[in-house]
Amino acid sequence: MKTAPRSREQGMSLVEVMVGVMIGLIGILIITQAYISSDNFNRSTLGAGSGQTNGLIAMFSIERDAQMAGYGLNQSAALSCGQLYYYYNGNYSSNVPGQAAGTALPTLTLAPVYIDSSVTPNSVTMMFSNGSTRMVPGTIATFNPPNLTVDGTAGFSTGDFVMLVSQSAAGNCTLEQLTDVQAVSSQLQFGSGGGELYNPPAWGTFPTTYATNDLIFDIGNPTVRTYSVAKPAVGQYRLQVTDSLLVTGGGVAQDLVDGVVDLRAQYGKDDGAGGGTAGDGVVDEYNNVQPVSGTDWSQVLSIRVGVLVRIGDYEKPATAGGPCSATTAAPTWAGGSFTVPEGLPSCYRYRVYQTIVPIRNLIWRYS
Repeated sequence: MKTAPRSREQGMSLVEVMVGVMIGLIGILIITQAYISSDNFNRSTLGAGSGQTNGLIAMFSIERDAQMAGYGLNQSAALSCGQLYYYYNGNYSSNVPGQAAGTALPTLTLAPVYIDSSVTPNSVTMMFSNGSTRMVPGTIATFNPPNLTVDGTAGFSTGDFVMLVSQSAAGNCTLEQLTDVQAVSSQLQFGSGGGELYNPPAWGTFPTTYATNDLIFDIGNPTVRTYSVAKPAVGQYRLQVTDSLLVTGGGVAQDLVDGVVDLRAQYGKDDGAGGGTAGDGVVDEYNNVQPVSGTDWSQVLSIRVGVLVRIGDYEKPATAGGPCSATTAAPTWAGGSFTVPEGLPSCYRYRVYQTIVPIRNLIWRYS
């Protein structure tokens, strides 16, 4: 039997091994780069998708409540109230004279939509009523707390919240809760002897009384809901919602959606600005000037809302220690510029969501 030459039994040479290792390393490098690129693309896609979901949820929630804004409160007399006087469980609202610091309830502005543009991000509060079957106000005949004689009790129900509105003194409006409805005598009562939390004893220290021909609105079970942006921890931002009517301390905020870093809003007014025609049903301008009278509110047809959502994928600078390049200019919306919380340039990308919501209960108001 013949044997192979000895030279053929010596295996691979060092050069061949090195060439094989080099080819393997190049392959690993290519695969690693492909994996990193794929992972970055995947995280960017997931981040953009999450940001889109957060933005849409934020806009849907705000729009849903804005569409209800003003329901049951859309008469000029009620919209001239300004801040309401109210009472809850031993405490008065802070606009009632003589309230001790730290015990007064937050002020409550009677408005379908209240935009607080004094803070950045803005906060947007919607107020509306539900559960009432009476859509027109009653007229007060005699006022003798806790008894009230009116022109008719149809639609008023025990447990409903009512709002007393002065016809002679603009801004004098008080919130109470009905404890009894007597149809035969056309009397309404808001007593306080049975543990009621919302009516002070014997009218308490409310600074105003009411007379013949003043108005009483049945607002059923009112809702006051505020949307705002919170920063619970460093680098974290989220949209919160608070139900705050008659709640000591203004209510507890509930987290709604993460990633919302800025919120802006403006009133859309049919006021004849910019060469338009007042009262023609067309919005002439958007601004943050708070309406204060029934006439002012009659001009509000819509609100314009914008939110800025941060995509959670942090993009490192191209060079170590260099500037970020993901966002280099402030994002904008129809009402101006948003604020990027960590400043510019930023290593995060952002998405802008905005909408215009008709305030239908003001458009359809009956007086």
